[in-house]
Amino acid sequence: MAILIGREHPAAILRGEVGRALTSHGSLVLVTGEAGVGKSALVAEAAGHAVAAGAQVLSAACWEGEGAPGYWPWVQVVRRLNPGADVFESARTPFELYDAVTALLVALSRERPVVIVLEDLHWADAASLKLLEFVVRHAWFERILVIGTYREGEADLPPELKATTLALSGLGREEVGELVAQTTGLRPDDELVTEIHRRTGGNPFFVEQAARLWQGGSPLDTIPAEVRAAVERRLSRLSGEVRETLRAASVLGREFADEVLGASVGRGVAVPLGQAVAAKLVAPAGEGRHAFVHDLVRETLYAELDEEGRRAGHAAALAAFGALGSVVAYPASLAHHAYLAAVPEAPALLLAAAQDAEARLADEEAVGHYRRALELVPGAERARRTGIELDLGLTLQRIGEHEEGGRAIEAAIAAARELDDPGLLAHAALKLYHLGFPDFVREAHRRLVRGEVAAADDVGEQLSGLAADRARHAGDAQALGFTLLARLSAIWRPGTAEERVALAEELAEVATRANDTQHLLHALSWRASALLELGDPAHTAADQDFLRRAERSGLPLFEHEAMVIRTRHALLQGRFDEARALSETTRELGEQPYVSGAELRWTQLLSAALLQGRFDEADALLAEMRAAGSPNLPIFAGVTAAERGDAHGALNHLTRLMAGGEDLLTWMAPLWLRFQAQAAALSKDPELCQNAREAIAPHLGQWAVTSTIVVDGPFEHWAAVLDAAQGRWRAAADGFTAAYRAADRLGARPWSLTSRARLAEVLLAAGEDPGPLLADVTREAEELGMRVRLPQRAASVFRLDGDVWTLTFAGHTAHLPDAKGLRDLRTLMGSPGTDISAVELLNPAGGAEAVAARRMGGDAVLDDEAKAQYRRRLELLDDEIDRAAVRGDDQRVTALDAEREALLSELRKAAGLGGRTRRLGDEAERARKAVTNRIRNTLRQLDDRHPALAAHLRASISTGATCRYQPPDPITWTW
Repeated sequence: MAILIGREHPAAILRGEVGRALTSHGSLVLVTGEAGVGKSALVAEAAGHAVAAGAQVLSAACWEGEGAPGYWPWVQVVRRLNPGADVFESARTPFELYDAVTALLVALSRERPVVIVLEDLHWADAASLKLLEFVVRHAWFERILVIGTYREGEADLPPELKATTLALSGLGREEVGELVAQTTGLRPDDELVTEIHRRTGGNPFFVEQAARLWQGGSPLDTIPAEVRAAVERRLSRLSGEVRETLRAASVLGREFADEVLGASVGRGVAVPLGQAVAAKLVAPAGEGRHAFVHDLVRETLYAELDEEGRRAGHAAALAAFGALGSVVAYPASLAHHAYLAAVPEAPALLLAAAQDAEARLADEEAVGHYRRALELVPGAERARRTGIELDLGLTLQRIGEHEEGGRAIEAAIAAARELDDPGLLAHAALKLYHLGFPDFVREAHRRLVRGEVAAADDVGEQLSGLAADRARHAGDAQALGFTLLARLSAIWRPGTAEERVALAEELAEVATRANDTQHLLHALSWRASALLELGDPAHTAADQDFLRRAERSGLPLFEHEAMVIRTRHALLQGRFDEARALSETTRELGEQPYVSGAELRWTQLLSAALLQGRFDEADALLAEMRAAGSPNLPIFAGVTAAERGDAHGALNHLTRLMAGGEDLLTWMAPLWLRFQAQAAALSKDPELCQNAREAIAPHLGQWAVTSTIVVDGPFEHWAAVLDAAQGRWRAAADGFTAAYRAADRLGARPWSLTSRARLAEVLLAAGEDPGPLLADVTREAEELGMRVRLPQRAASVFRLDGDVWTLTFAGHTAHLPDAKGLRDLRTLMGSPGTDISAVELLNPAGGAEAVAARRMGGDAVLDDEAKAQYRRRLELLDDEIDRAAVRGDDQRVTALDAEREALLSELRKAAGLGGRTRRLGDEAERARKAVTNRIRNTLRQLDDRHPALAAHLRASISTGATCRYQPPDPITWTW
């Protein structure tokens, strides 16, 4: 074959690589050389050999035009492999795309060997080269052979590429002669062969062009030394209309849509394109599309246009895309044509392309668009240039170019200060808010607000409010969209959800009028999150609306956000395994600007682990955070300790966080409020509980949604936790009831279950029967895989240990010193349902006789003889006390005084009012009063030490002449 003249050795190498791919594994072969040297011909021969041997060949070509979408050669490969595959639309990060493309190729290679041909890699975008490296590295042992071509000295290939390189050079003199004969069918003489070889340098493409010109009768000396002249001769045979049409096509790129070409030239193009196909200058490339057979043809045609002609051609292409709604024009393509046409709208289109690139997480591409926009914006438009330079600096920093990015940002700040333009100052300050430029942000705030020095949290709120008002007044939709979005971020904290709903709805209206897809998606996401914080069931529909639109947008930035929302919803509904899988998928999708993928994952997975009570899992995640130096470790470690019931650990973390300042917790504010409540409740410290209660009070009726990522429950739940810790049983029961009902309205099963479990605990502590609540909670906990702290009907204890009573009831234990009232209660509780007289309780040894005497009318407690004996003993004691005092025996005096006082006490007990003799019936009345007072005093003590037991005993004990313990339900006490 003619195409193999002089290429026997490289052709044999390529066939050998094809053979190895057919039977064993693939490799990468790179064919290099100057334009026209025969790279494509050599590869085509190898591809034909592969097809004949049963391999699937997938060919693609790169294009030098700036308007080509990323991964263009791989888009062609995938289309040829599977026209219905949507990996480029569905992939949300480079890694996911690389993996998806590789998986498609590997799957095909296991059915039949695959040969991929990538032409003109010197024009490949960086992303396509990275994908090439990924495919080669991860499919090395599969039956996949990749063959690439590139122009020597013009490619910037990754040094990590391991490839067999075949460098082609010009043909020798004899080989040129063979190629001329093969091309024309005529045998040239030696002189002609020598002249052609001298002029072409053996470049096969030039040789073929020269041979055709010679065959057509053209003099050889008209053949230029470079390809442009060779192509010129071929083009000279075309009519003026065909040539003009092809020049216009060269502006569009190597491949183009016939409809766009027709619109750009203003006439039908079917006939001239048909003639170009016949001349083998272009070829069909699918329905309604054509492509140049060799890019050298396109380059030559494009070079024929002078500067004015090129600008006019790109302007016509731009107008054609604008007029044809049926043809999708990528923002990058529009920006490319606008830039080369130097039209007034070029900067705006370049900025739109940069924003589109950022939404596709293609920051490297965005940097290029920002740089070109700066080229076109006149120096006199300093405010506009400053805004672009700021965006360029921020984007450079995101791709790791911190030094250059920092210089650009500092230059923009300096210009903003010098210009002192309110709109520019506000724009720049809001862009840099939260990004580590506090001095400039505060300076802009002082300049614009002209008020007292504001707190850090108020600076962004006031600046965004002022900027939004200015944009509304000016009718500047673009500025208003930006400032509304900035304000949503600036005011984000618990308690602002209603305002954020209103702002998001305003932003959605502005974006809809401006046909701004990105701002509309931002608005829908913010609104859904705010509705969730308000506990509004409408948040579900809002979530779904965002998810549908994000999927249709095909923008990885919002597809990533959609995955975050799906994970949040799965956690909210208790679909924990699904949430974990979604979280890991989200990590593979990469990171949103200024959002750490690792922190996002830890937050999601810790939420699942703590809701399910999987503390080993939580500990492993905390260990990862500790090793990575996560700034959020203290608060998550504190919440984990609190969930464990570790009061000491929780309080330690609380102390450290409070010492560090709450500014560190801006985006963690909901979790911070939750943790304060948990730690205070565990401590039972009145001051901590009051502080936590006051912090939560403004948000009752709303939900804690941390960083818009995970849900930390309704605030009623955490207020009720504080009430329960302080024994406010009724308030706690009401709070947990409100919390679980709010959770039920949202379908938040884990939080409904958690609140109901705590409600059952409170009811038992208050001495009430939780009824079927415990059984329902147990069953649902098993369904969700949650290890909920379930209250048990604990053993009830009323036991005297030495001088201390141990009292256990409703899961709570208290210890009290011995007292007569506790002994009375013990006697009554030992005989439930039995009447016991107060006299027996007062004097268990003599109580039976006193009761009998009372029934018989009552004798005197002491008769006259007994009284006389008491008086005689008192007289003797007085004498003994006097003698002991004379001797100075103070110890003896004290002992005798004690005996004398005891005798007097007994006499007083036996006497009634006015010194009358007390009867035994009077003793029973005295016993009633004494026992009643003793029991009442003891119950008052229990109010503080064991409220649940106090409430139970009040409901079960009756006092009077007879006393009784009658509980509503039988209770087994341990004595």
